[in-house]
Amino acid sequence: MAEKTKKTTIRVSYGICFWLFMIANIAGVLIEGFFCLFAFGKWETHVVTMWGPFCLLYGFGTVGFYLVAAALKGKGYVLEFLGHALVGDGLELIGGLLLEFGLGMRAWDYTGYFLNYRGHICLVMTVIWGCIGFSFGRFCPLVSYGLSHFEHGIHRVLIIILSIFMAVNLAFTAICIHRWSRRHYGAPANTAFEKFLDEHYNDEYMSKRFMEWHFLDEPRQVKAESRA
Repeated sequence: MAEKTKKTTIRVSYGICFWLFMIANIAGVLIEGFFCLFAFGKWETHVVTMWGPFCLLYGFGTVGFYLVAAALKGKGYVLEFLGHALVGDGLELIGGLLLEFGLGMRAWDYTGYFLNYRGHICLVMTVIWGCIGFSFGRFCPLVSYGLSHFEHGIHRVLIIILSIFMAVNLAFTAICIHRWSRRHYGAPANTAFEKFLDEHYNDEYMSKRFMEWHFLDEPRQVKAESRA
């Protein structure tokens, strides 16, 4: 009976959320890659970190869906759907606004879609996020039960090591992207570290690494040519 209860409970812990985050990051890269392969006939690796095959929107989004499923379990399908839709919209809106006003960039654009806001979110994607999150919520008890086996012993050590790695990875990624933006908009390298970044992580490297990103003063078609 206790085992059956565990399989129907959505337990929230750092370890479970961390493994879910890491798995979804990598799964996101694979999903995007296969989509481009079928849609454009060419594999594309859409990553959002300087090191490793990680697509962070999928990682943070999946964890957000998981937390909503845990918080709203048994509270009604409509509320749960709206909660998931809000998570998806919230991540896209925050990320889009940070890129637009913080870096002068875009990574996606829903301009022209019905009921969009600044091209960052739109009604169609709101519904899609709600459906994806709601569907994922049906499997969250099994996800919780499965990942709970990887929180102790050597797995706890791995969680600590990988958490440190991801924290450094995210910090370095933010630094490189910030310098990329400043360099694009004419800010010179004033320190030895900025010169190091300009030499080793130049515009060509960054443009290939973040292939869907583009600057607001850069025609979107230039990026599209990379698929030809």
